[in-house]
Amino acid sequence: MKVGDLVRLSEYGLCRDYNSAIASDDPYQLGIITKVVLGIYPYKIHWMKSHHRPNLVVTHSRRELKYASR
Repeated sequence: MKVGDLVRLSEYGLCRDYNSAIASDDPYQLGIITKVVLGIYPYKIHWMKSHHRPNLVVTHSRRELKYASR
């Protein structure tokens, strides 16, 4: 995965309590990778439908994400 890719939460990502704010807004919403860094949670994602927190940006592991299908 690289900067600019469109992603969604994977089934694993949806099950994690850490992602409950994202999943409560819309579990199938799109996000865009804004930054990739070294570490356990290298992918910084800007989620599109975060009603409770405008411009929500969260970091995720690869296992929590999947590519968005067209």
